[in-house]
Amino acid sequence: MLLRIWKSVLYIGYSKKLFLYFLFLCVIPILVVIQLLYSQGKNTIQNASADFIQLYVSQLNTTINNYVMQVDYTSRTLFSDYAMLAYLQKESTYSTGARIDHNLSISRQLLRFADQLPFVEGVMIISNEGNIYSTGTMKIESDYAMLSNQRWFQEVIQAGGQLTLTPYYGQTTIKEREFDVFTAGRLIKTQQGEKAGIILFELSSRSLISLDAHLFNLNQQYEAQVSVHNKSGELLFNIIPDYPGTDAPSPASSSDQKGSILSTTNRSPATGISVTIHVPKNNLYKNLERYKNLSLLVTLFVLILIAPASIWISYHITKPIHRLISSMRHVEYGRYRIIPHSTRRDEFGVLTRHYNEMILTIKHLIEDVYASKIKQNEAQYLALQNQINPHWLNNTLESIRMEAQINHSPTVAEMIKKLGKLFQLALSKSNQPNRIRDEIEYIEIYVALQNIRFNERFKLCVDLEYPLYEVHFPKLVFQPLIENSIMHGFLKHDRNYTITIEGYCTDNENVVNIRDDGEGMTKQMVQGIRDLLNKREIDITPSESLGLRNISTRLLLHYGEALRITIDSEPGRGTTISLTFPLNNQ
Repeated sequence: MLLRIWKSVLYIGYSKKLFLYFLFLCVIPILVVIQLLYSQGKNTIQNASADFIQLYVSQLNTTINNYVMQVDYTSRTLFSDYAMLAYLQKESTYSTGARIDHNLSISRQLLRFADQLPFVEGVMIISNEGNIYSTGTMKIESDYAMLSNQRWFQEVIQAGGQLTLTPYYGQTTIKEREFDVFTAGRLIKTQQGEKAGIILFELSSRSLISLDAHLFNLNQQYEAQVSVHNKSGELLFNIIPDYPGTDAPSPASSSDQKGSILSTTNRSPATGISVTIHVPKNNLYKNLERYKNLSLLVTLFVLILIAPASIWISYHITKPIHRLISSMRHVEYGRYRIIPHSTRRDEFGVLTRHYNEMILTIKHLIEDVYASKIKQNEAQYLALQNQINPHWLNNTLESIRMEAQINHSPTVAEMIKKLGKLFQLALSKSNQPNRIRDEIEYIEIYVALQNIRFNERFKLCVDLEYPLYEVHFPKLVFQPLIENSIMHGFLKHDRNYTITIEGYCTDNENVVNIRDDGEGMTKQMVQGIRDLLNKREIDITPSESLGLRNISTRLLLHYGEALRITIDSEPGRGTTISLTFPLNNQ
């Protein structure tokens, strides 16, 4: 996905690309700074909050321990009243009057407990025979048989006189608000260690809130959840913040939120009570989030201000480029127009000036130098052709032929006739262009003339595809090649020789091969000729041969660099010269 977006950005116009880059370079640093400050602020707040909560949970655990220890010390005063212990152990053995007196004594003791422990919701004494004496708001099962089956009741008895904190699994309602309650109880024993009864203190989280105002503020401001467990790990109570419109999350569900809750636990070595505080991290960052949102709004406002400036800057920068592109499109159609003079002194101004200079130079080269070169090539072409075309030879040969006829020399007359035909073809200035058909006619007359001289020793074979006959071709190209074969390849006078001209057409070029079965050449001789042909210069000096060099120069002027001339030869196997030239030679 990102790669596709990046490729689409690369293909858009330069002005739009520049606009996007400018916005990117302006906005991204702001966003990066905001994110860095936000991350640093989060880490600072989290570290400070963790230190504060750790300190506070330790203090809260100390408060709860003092709370429990005060209950423990107060409950021990009951053990000094031996008469009451004896009465609680065996109530049924006392008379009615004695029982009334002891019940009053027990009530006074309960009131003293209530005065000494104002944060206790209620106090209850259960005698050994199951009678219940209580004060405060305690709501407990009055049936002793059912009460003795309660798990917390059995834990108190099994503790053997030690103060035991057990979950009460109930709630008390005070001022239309419910609070968790739990029980602190201990077994009452006589001096002989026998069971006399049980004393229970009902405690609630409301008492802690009333004792510690900071706990209330932490609970409401950060929606902190406080969990208190006894040394067995049982939950004594939760202090859960008010979540308007929703149910409060449990500690278990909060702990599953993978780092979204900041939790701190402290355990008391004296009582085994552990206090855990759960604070949602999002609540710690409320103010920071507001500052972040404000920063993003400021960034959006800056973006709105920067966008028009970016458009103007990108247009101002790319305007010379668009003018340059427009001018280059005119050049594609052959209209060499310079860009109007610019007063800019930056890189675009330098580029415009150099471009104008380049256009003027190209225009000069095309209109002056190139035209002059064409005229020079035409003049050289005509000079090369006229080197072998003296006009006066035709009339002179005709006079010699007629003299041979008068003197009854038909062979000489025939030779003069054919030679005159050769010069007539060479000197022809007809407006019709020369074709390969005309070259073949010239070669046939030339070979016939050589056969008269050498007693029919040469055989000419022509095998050309029909379209090749009508192809335009420079004059007197084949004749020097055939002459070279006769003069340098046919050295033995005791056998006949064959000269073959074959050719064919391909999709974009013509190929003509001239082959003989003469004596051939060595590799050194062939390489020397190839080096001479590969020079490709057009300059011709009088000292140079009019053979292959003449032909190569004329064809190079006519066809240009598309021309290819190859030579292959081996001693005793003849020589092959291949001419390859383009189709569009007209």
